[in-house]
Amino acid sequence: MLARNLRLRHKKDYKTVFAQGKSFSNRYVVFYIMEGTSKYGFIASKKVGNAVQRNRAKRLMREVIRRNLSQLKPNLEIICIARANLKGVSYGEVENSCLNTLKKARVIN
Repeated sequence: MLARNLRLRHKKDYKTVFAQGKSFSNRYVVFYIMEGTSKYGFIASKKVGNAVQRNRAKRLMREVIRRNLSQLKPNLEIICIARANLKGVSYGEVENSCLNTLKKARVIN
C-alpha cells in the first residue's frame, strides 16, 4: 500500500493539480502531473463500473505507482484517473501502458 504521506487527500489539492497540471493519457488511464511535493491521487468514476470494479481499478493504479516509485522523479504531484476501458484488464497491461505514458511525460528517470 502507498504510504499515507504520499497520497493527495484534500479536495483543494486535487483542484490545484487539475488547474495547473498537464494531462497525459493512454487507453486505460489519464494522468495529471504538476510540480510540487511528491504526492499521488487516484480516481475511478462510476463509468468504470460498480464499487468492486472501481476499487480494483484504483488498486491497480496504486500498485503501478508503488512498484515504480524509485524510478519516478521527486517533487511531482500526480493524479491517476481510471478510464472505463480499465475494467477487466490484467495488471501487466495496465503497468505497461502507464509506464509508457509516464515516459512520454518525462516523469520517469
